[in-house]
Amino acid sequence: MNLDKEIIGQKIRQMRKEKGLSQEELSEKIDISPRHMCTIENGNSFPSIETFVKISKILDIDINEFFNLSPQKNDTLRNDIYNLIQTSSIQELHLIKDIISAIQKNRKC
Repeated sequence: MNLDKEIIGQKIRQMRKEKGLSQEELSEKIDISPRHMCTIENGNSFPSIETFVKISKILDIDINEFFNLSPQKNDTLRNDIYNLIQTSSIQELHLIKDIISAIQKNRKC
């Protein structure tokens, strides 16, 4: 299984935001620096197993959810986007990737 740091980081960010926590609040609860939390969410580093466990406890999710990288059934917007991507041409996929990359590069921690 090939794990992508960016996808894992995005998943953590998504779940944190769904629980209404800031990066600072989550990092404090799991005893890491806000900067380290930022590097994890931006896909620049993997959290340790210990950190994964702490995050899953604080966010009240099954740790396996980090590795379920397909959209959840009740997430209509992500499902719609996922379905559109499945039917996109290679050229369209390159354009989609470029757009998403540009958005993420402009994102602040």
